[in-house]
Amino acid sequence: MIERWSNASVALHWMTAALVAGLAAAGFVMSDLPADANLRQLLARSHTIFGILLMVLTVARLVVRWRGRSPAPLPLAPLHRRGVDVVHGLIYVVLFGLGASGVATAAGSAWPAYVSGELASAPALEQLASRKVHEVLVLTLLGLVGLHVGGVLIQQLRGVPVVARMLPGKKRSPKPTDPVGLREPG
Repeated sequence: MIERWSNASVALHWMTAALVAGLAAAGFVMSDLPADANLRQLLARSHTIFGILLMVLTVARLVVRWRGRSPAPLPLAPLHRRGVDVVHGLIYVVLFGLGASGVATAAGSAWPAYVSGELASAPALEQLASRKVHEVLVLTLLGLVGLHVGGVLIQQLRGVPVVARMLPGKKRSPKPTDPVGLREPG
């Protein structure tokens, strides 16, 4: 059984994590800037482009996970295993909810005109239900990520080498059909 996630899974995980952190930070900073600030428009464009990229990477993560092999399950109690599965599932659901609420917010406002430079000031989005949902989902995602990171740290402190399973650049275990370990990792 392999001991770590595939290189593709690892790369997609860390790119997704970086995008989530960057998009959350950009969203919070952007919404506090004056509506006509140049930085706000730059952040709005970046937020839109990288939000789309996050959705593409999330779909790619699911495809890679469904088509690839998984490492051996961590030694967890059944209730703990269920909690891990629920948190991971909710992270995916919330990520897609963020994409959908972002699209709905753009579709229900002058956001596309602002991002393309046709408007000099950011449209008021606070009254849109989709914008409120988007903000709640961001906070929910940050909470879920906190649970995920906390769980990883607890397992690591208990002596379960969970971090090594998701570190980039480490060699994978040999494939079962390759007892000498001469093949390159997949």
